[in-house]
Amino acid sequence: MPVFSSPTRIFSHLMGGLSTLMLVTLLTGCEGEDTTHTFAPACPKFDVPSPLADLITYDGKGLDAAHRLTSTHILAVQGDCRTGPKDEQKRPLTRVRLSLNLQLERGPAAKGDTVTIPYFVAILQDGQIVDKKIFTETVKLTPSLSVMQANTPLRFIDIPTGNNPQISPYSMEIGFQLNHDELTYNRTHLRAAQFQEHVQ
Repeated sequence: MPVFSSPTRIFSHLMGGLSTLMLVTLLTGCEGEDTTHTFAPACPKFDVPSPLADLITYDGKGLDAAHRLTSTHILAVQGDCRTGPKDEQKRPLTRVRLSLNLQLERGPAAKGDTVTIPYFVAILQDGQIVDKKIFTETVKLTPSLSVMQANTPLRFIDIPTGNNPQISPYSMEIGFQLNHDELTYNRTHLRAAQFQEHVQ
């Protein structure tokens, strides 16, 4: 499976702007069987905004290293595109299949063997968000490892193909679904990670 894009990671990052995410229901997201054709439609461009590439949790007693539970970082977005089913008006859809490659670090205050990871995929057209899907995954930590990597399950998201199947009219932003305090922490404590697109 090709790698759509991967950020250059430095383990302390951040800074960068974040557009307000507004949800307008338009597109469909699903997990099911997909249809393969000889010529695959073009994939949308992908981006992981720097403030949303890291999820660091604490035990509520402080924000120093001793109170850190887990650190999770998006290393890459892997996936591909293929012809999907038609919509209710019989128009062609492009099925985007994607998975996140994550690095997870167990902190000194961690007690459990799992970490819950909320993340989103926002679909944009002309710079405006037209739909947003939120997913939650629970990853089991390997007891013998302080740092490990894991992939999220493959997700299927269907978007309209448009008039020219070789040029996608959409783009996608992917990141952790952070609360206000987590986002503020990333913006003030971490150094910006540069996310670069590698489409195959």
